[in-house]
Amino acid sequence: MLLTYKEIATFTAGSHISRIQESADGSAFRFYATEQFLVDDWQSAIVSAEKEQWVKTHQDVVLAQKGDVVISLIHGKAVRVSTENAGRILGNNYVKVDVDTSRIDAAWFLWHFNESPEGRRQRIQTTQGSTVVQRIAVNELKNFTVTLPPLAQQKTMGGLYLAAREKRFYQQRIAALSEQQILSLLSGMI
Repeated sequence: MLLTYKEIATFTAGSHISRIQESADGSAFRFYATEQFLVDDWQSAIVSAEKEQWVKTHQDVVLAQKGDVVISLIHGKAVRVSTENAGRILGNNYVKVDVDTSRIDAAWFLWHFNESPEGRRQRIQTTQGSTVVQRIAVNELKNFTVTLPPLAQQKTMGGLYLAAREKRFYQQRIAALSEQQILSLLSGMI
């Protein structure tokens, strides 16, 4: 069954960071930035708290919650928000995707958007901007088409996709630690 993303999900654009009005007695929030996105995309294990930006506001802002599907309009990738990054403000470079769980599995959506030939082709066609900074327009994103397999098949595929991403992350981490250990041993031989 061929559908568009807007038929199976709702899209909420992130808050315009420059338009957030600060209040000294408002609730304090941190921002969901590239560093957090890379952690949620299994690309980094290191987060530096030194660069954290905080804002206090009474304004309604778009917050990332654990398990949310978030698309980076700059990176052109979708991730699922981790527990560690829940409660952060999503800026306008991000879009929160609420999938209709009666029709689509969130993990399968991640696979479809990030890895499927259908998703990749549409991302390439709709990316706008210079060669330095490219961006997907939210309206274009909503019109991406998707061929939906049965929900049970989606759940299997989505689970395998997430497991493969996690496995690759830990394999790379083990390789890096092993290399560090060898280099340390070699340095100690002098």
